[in-house]
Amino acid sequence: MILPYFTHHAPGTVQECIKILDDARYKPQILAGGSDLLVRMKLGLINPEELVSLSNIDELQEISYSPLMGLTIGAGVTLARMATDPEVNENCPVLARAAELVATTQIRNTATIGGNILQNTRCQYYNRSAEWAKAVAPCYKRGGDLCHVVAPGKRCFAVYQSDLAPILVALNASVTLVSRGNARKVELNSLYSKDGVNPFKDVAGQLMTQITIPAASLANRCNYKKYRLRDGIDYPLAGIAVALKTNEGYVEELRIGLTGVASYPVLLILNGENVAGRPLNHNLIKELGQMVYDAARPLPNLEGDPARRRAMTRILTEDILTSFMD
Repeated sequence: MILPYFTHHAPGTVQECIKILDDARYKPQILAGGSDLLVRMKLGLINPEELVSLSNIDELQEISYSPLMGLTIGAGVTLARMATDPEVNENCPVLARAAELVATTQIRNTATIGGNILQNTRCQYYNRSAEWAKAVAPCYKRGGDLCHVVAPGKRCFAVYQSDLAPILVALNASVTLVSRGNARKVELNSLYSKDGVNPFKDVAGQLMTQITIPAASLANRCNYKKYRLRDGIDYPLAGIAVALKTNEGYVEELRIGLTGVASYPVLLILNGENVAGRPLNHNLIKELGQMVYDAARPLPNLEGDPARRRAMTRILTEDILTSFMD
């Protein structure tokens, strides 16, 4: 599989990048690490005529922490650097550990946190070569009018499989989006359209420059676990991030992020009277595991049995919460 021809831009600043995005004759694609984009280009899934590389923009490589603002990570920071960075490890160790578990060493050396968040959705009927696609009718994500997984489906159910997004939404992270003459900070969870064809909304013509985890969220206990067929390379078939705030052993705030089970990172905010104010014990953990299981609705569009993937959401949730009792 050979990459198609394209025009390559390599701006040195955020503003230069925005100008290129605005002035480009064709709709350009942003190239970060390329571990998602270039693979889709080789498969013939997309054929952008212009790519805008972010590798020369130093502004996207910064990591900082303050007790007031929390932890801020530039969108161009690689996963390998995140896994070893002192600020990330000290203030959000769960994010560093998760980054270290993504794919392989070679991929982590190029893949970025921004790219991991903005990765496309995946499906076994979409992530195939052009030759393979000739054997089946085109689905919604390939420009057709049907879903091979859910019939008669009215939308695309391709799966979002980021390792970092469930952690970030559980920690109430925000992202900064920059366009010409404007910069806005929005909750990460608000970017998802819940549609498999175009999984993000309101991001066209904008550049994600940084991700911020508020200081209050960093004080919560947080862990992430995932299920995949192989410990290396594979995307998560189900992943759970749990962020818990307690007060003298009683639950005060609980946010759970799921990945690999829908077209977006599912966020459960479990602060109702049936959870808040209760002690974290085995009975509550079983109830919470069931709540997560009920919220997970994996379909047969990835490797692995969907029933097994769903069952793993309960197991992973209970494992994480049990570890918080120690």
